[in-house]
Amino acid sequence: MTGASRFRALVVTSLMLASVAACDSGKGKVAFVGGNLWNGTGIPPILDAVIIVSNGVIEAAGPPDVVKIPRKAEVWRVDGRWLIPGLLDAHAHVERWMLPALLSHGITGVRDAGGEHDSILALRDEINLGATLGPRLFVSGAALDRSPARGPAEGLSNTSEARRAIDQRVLVEVSQVMLSPGITPALLTPLLDEADSFLLPVAAHLGKIDAITAANVGIDAIEHLSGIVEATVSSPNRYFRAHDHFYRGWGAALQGWSGLDSAALDRMARLLADSGVAMVPTLHNLEALAHLRDRAFIDSLDLSTVPAAVRQGWDTARLARDAQWTSRSFAAMRRGRPMQDLFLRRFLAAGGLLAAGSNAPFPLIAPGPSLHDELELLVAAGLSTKDALLSVTRNVARLLDAPAIGTVEPGKSADFLILRGNPLEDISNIRAIEQIVYKGVRYYPEDFGRNP
Repeated sequence: MTGASRFRALVVTSLMLASVAACDSGKGKVAFVGGNLWNGTGIPPILDAVIIVSNGVIEAAGPPDVVKIPRKAEVWRVDGRWLIPGLLDAHAHVERWMLPALLSHGITGVRDAGGEHDSILALRDEINLGATLGPRLFVSGAALDRSPARGPAEGLSNTSEARRAIDQRVLVEVSQVMLSPGITPALLTPLLDEADSFLLPVAAHLGKIDAITAANVGIDAIEHLSGIVEATVSSPNRYFRAHDHFYRGWGAALQGWSGLDSAALDRMARLLADSGVAMVPTLHNLEALAHLRDRAFIDSLDLSTVPAAVRQGWDTARLARDAQWTSRSFAAMRRGRPMQDLFLRRFLAAGGLLAAGSNAPFPLIAPGPSLHDELELLVAAGLSTKDALLSVTRNVARLLDAPAIGTVEPGKSADFLILRGNPLEDISNIRAIEQIVYKGVRYYPEDFGRNP
């Protein structure tokens, strides 16, 4: 090699080293320093933590003696604040108007449980491409039901239609399939068989099938604690028949909880936990149904995120009338709520996977505040604040098989909340959101129209 060649090689090497040094300097990185980190893995909080974010990804997260702040990183002091993973709503029916409300309440991901097929697919794609700002959507497309279908669900009449519906959803890359209460055993078999061939998860709001049967044949998740009464009682046929009407069937099952035996319910919880099926209980939704005509309860709700036109369309009086619910019906639903809480405690103690969802924008269920209500109800049911928080972070990510979210760890997406209070001490502090970090970008609740 000539002297000139050696010189050029030294120059190139020096430039390369300078480039590496610049990258290592921390330029373009953000360090969140001084907060208390609950990272969602289940370990104790990390006090005075440091989180390094680079290009929307968590580069490092841990105690200050382990995680060093890069020299040129932007430092953001969060002293005394609590940092937790972004919340994941495990059951909602997303519409475009809901997006700011969800983000402003710290919800950075949603498992969509069925809606207008083309609309929800388009909204997911817009968010993924960055054309629309909204939480990550894990969509089902239209839910599947027996013909004639209710609302935006797709009705199925036979085996070939069931298989075709699964194939169509595979082509548009849904995250899971959602089944409505009208699905019968005859339709469930081909649906699960076809979905299994594509490794596509299937979840269900059960009506014509009991929870044990559904779990044993391969349902991945059960919504709204459905099918449990039918699996526990000796004669479930009257409940199955009631599900010929959506609300009458749901109401009959909710009333049935009040007559369940605790020992039988304990056995049911262990059987379902052992089966591996996940539970998405939506307790706030069940509470709302039990108080559908209770003005004091309704007035206590934060419905500020729901447009007036949507609230007017709920028409809860008509819903109750069509469902043939009387004062005795509502009283029975309310008596059943402690049994639902008992089931969840036993299910969790047996090792079951619990994921928290809201069912927004179902009547009286506001996108955003309702998921906070769900966490408070889980704690009131006897869960620890830690288990409640896991149900809305890590557990939902596991249900979705989405390893890039749900915890605050190196390599994960930088989705986390900065809270003014400790949610492990008081779960209501989940509402005290100071900032939302989503894909590495900092937002304030007021950026989405919410008053802090």
